[in-house]
Amino acid sequence: MARITIEDCLKVIDNAFDICSLAGRRAKDLAAGAEPLIDCDDKPTVIALREIAAEKIGMDYFEISNKEKIESQLFGSGITEEEIANELSQKLDEMPSVESLSSSASTEAPDTSSEVPLEIKKVIEDSEEIKSE
Repeated sequence: MARITIEDCLKVIDNAFDICSLAGRRAKDLAAGAEPLIDCDDKPTVIALREIAAEKIGMDYFEISNKEKIESQLFGSGITEEEIANELSQKLDEMPSVESLSSSASTEAPDTSSEVPLEIKKVIEDSEEIKSE
């Protein structure tokens, strides 16, 4: 087979930087186990360039690749979307409601622990004195 170069790909994509970026991403995906779109037994970088020259992949490959990676991270471990939704709804059910939080809130003055700066403690003490008068 003849050698493939970026010049061959420039007929399809007119920007050398875009070709390098696209070929690099595709070569990484091929090395990670993606199926080649053309029939050849070359290294991943050569396969990627051949796919670009054959117009099998284009600049939209970045979006497609990102979407596939996200889906494989979410659902690659055998977890379905329904299982994720059920787990999230259970977590929401376990959280206390706003009403229970407001009813359990105390009406006492806030705790003036040692973490609070002295100026704020003074303001809190002054406000407590004003309330008691």
